[in-house]
Amino acid sequence: HPVRSTTYGVMRKTAESAKQGADYDMTNPLSMHTDHSVYQGTPGYLQFLYQAEGSVRSKVCDGLALAEYVREHHPEAYKLLTTVEMTHSSRNTLYTREGAPRSVYDQSTAPAPFELVHTHPIIQLDADGHVEKVVQSETKRGVCALPYDVYEPFMEAYELWTQLCEDERFIKHFDWPEGTCVVTNNYRTLHGRASVPPGMNRTMAFGYLNKILVENRYRLLRQIQTERAEPSMDHRWLTRVPNQVLEKLTSAAAE
Repeated sequence: HPVRSTTYGVMRKTAESAKQGADYDMTNPLSMHTDHSVYQGTPGYLQFLYQAEGSVRSKVCDGLALAEYVREHHPEAYKLLTTVEMTHSSRNTLYTREGAPRSVYDQSTAPAPFELVHTHPIIQLDADGHVEKVVQSETKRGVCALPYDVYEPFMEAYELWTQLCEDERFIKHFDWPEGTCVVTNNYRTLHGRASVPPGMNRTMAFGYLNKILVENRYRLLRQIQTERAEPSMDHRWLTRVPNQVLEKLTSAAAE
């Protein structure tokens, strides 16, 4: 995080928190979105949401299934959503210069403002044309800078996309009890606002891991798993080798 002193954040259901903006107003029914849409490269790959206080009901949307549906049934819209770039942006004054949370209405503490901007296609593809991630957030959508000749067809495609994000065919509702953690792939899974019962207090803590950390932790765990299964294949064989070689070595040891 550019300013926050901790590696995690906290959201609470209070009247004061609701004044901080749409993200923090738990009575505001946020549309389906991914987090970190304003960060270049979308660093939040795995998302951890811990329900510290209160039991709620929430929902997620499968962005991969959504993208595949658009590709199959609306190919022209899919082409626009994978090639035309849209901007997400925001300015934040929610933290002090020491990285502590602050109220945007608190005149007694000086904010440490920061601006974030990310310009990208809504559906991002890898070098082989496969869906790599979806990046979607209506609340963070920036000022339009689309080329004039693609504006109308793109906005039609984007409207189709946002409507499908709320389509029950792609949404899973679930109970989220106190003391449990929801872990999602933020490159694939969109989420909406949880429904909080009247009168219930709610506190949620959240954090992220970037893709590099996740992939390399998985690599290390596969090495350890292989060493346990085949002690002769120790770190001298398994470290400093490319992933494609490591995959063959670990697969052979598992057979």
